[in-house]
Amino acid sequence: MIPPPSADRAPIEYRAVRRAFHGVRGITAGVIAIVAILFALTGSAPYTIPYAIGAVIVVADALYRRTRGDSAAPSLFIDITAMGAAMVIGGASPSVQVAALAYGIAAIALLLPARQTGILMVYALGWAAVIMAMGGSGLKPALDRGAFDGFMTIVLLIDVAVLMSGATRNLLHTQNRQQELLEQERRSVAVKNEFVSMVSHELRTPITGISGFAETLRDHWRDLPPTEVDEFLTILRGESDHLADLVEDILVIPRLDAGQLRFHLEKVDVSEIAESVAEMVLDRSTSAEVDLPVYVRVWSDPVRLRQILRNLVENARKYGGNEVYISGEERREGTYTVIVADNGSGVAEADQERIFEHFEQLSKGDARLEQGVGLGLPIARKLARAMGGELWYEDRFPVGAAFCFDVDMVKEPERSSAPIEVEVGADR
Repeated sequence: MIPPPSADRAPIEYRAVRRAFHGVRGITAGVIAIVAILFALTGSAPYTIPYAIGAVIVVADALYRRTRGDSAAPSLFIDITAMGAAMVIGGASPSVQVAALAYGIAAIALLLPARQTGILMVYALGWAAVIMAMGGSGLKPALDRGAFDGFMTIVLLIDVAVLMSGATRNLLHTQNRQQELLEQERRSVAVKNEFVSMVSHELRTPITGISGFAETLRDHWRDLPPTEVDEFLTILRGESDHLADLVEDILVIPRLDAGQLRFHLEKVDVSEIAESVAEMVLDRSTSAEVDLPVYVRVWSDPVRLRQILRNLVENARKYGGNEVYISGEERREGTYTVIVADNGSGVAEADQERIFEHFEQLSKGDARLEQGVGLGLPIARKLARAMGGELWYEDRFPVGAAFCFDVDMVKEPERSSAPIEVEVGADR
């Protein structure tokens, strides 16, 4: 529901309807001015001259304020004064008085906050009291008022209808916008809760492993055979690395978004990094094949290149099949495309962009089949883009998924072998 306006806020935001309001106001006043002048020129209705003068003043004000001002109060003050003065001088039939009062009340109530509404309402009712006290005859009474007063009544009622219609559309738009914001807030809360739940679970797993094995070693290392001690230490190292990788993944996106992540660019051997990542991430249940020429050198940050590959290989291990292929090719001159593929079921077309959104997984909550916080692919894409490349998904033939990313190749002697430090978004 739309909340009731406070004393400092109007039911309709004036700036949102300012151009439309003054456009209709100026057109209406212009029509009244033309008709009033025509009636006056015929000599049969000299009482219309005050209406013509007042309408011209309103037209000028509408043209001036169509793109200026933050409040409708000055314009409504001019409208009330112009209509009131014209009725006092030229007179008005009861129908014109009622239509004018309806326009004034509707405009004041919709476009002004409560504090200003009271002041202008009293001002408008003051003019109405004077006009009623004069019996509507004015200072220039006329015997035949039918044609012009009928025209004025219709025009003013049309103004009221247009004003109410615009107000309704504006209120519905505001209500829809509020519903969208509420839905976004609900989604944000749901994402946050899901993220907290996943991170808590993911952090707890390596911490529990580290704590358990460390306690075992502390209490029993003298009694354990050296091979078992080495095995426990290897597990501790692996869990520590996993925990460090998880923390880095959680922190890297806000640093990227804030432009605070720095890259140390240097010549990198992609094959060496890919082989070390495959050995670290994949276990015996998944076979790996690294087919990258040893002579290929790229211009990249080795830490971030390793992070991209680690996230892609982990994604292939979790959602692919039992085989992972890391290859590459020079699809465009000066750019090397690294491909991490698997023999799994691939990704449905409807999900091929969603998987690159933060915290997105194809299975969530209790239905999640794999560990992770849904950050791997978004991180990989953001890092690839921050270093001047791109990362995208392709279907692998005949089955499986392929994630590809571009990185600049080193062309001697154009590049120096010394590392270069750049910030996110900086020109290289």
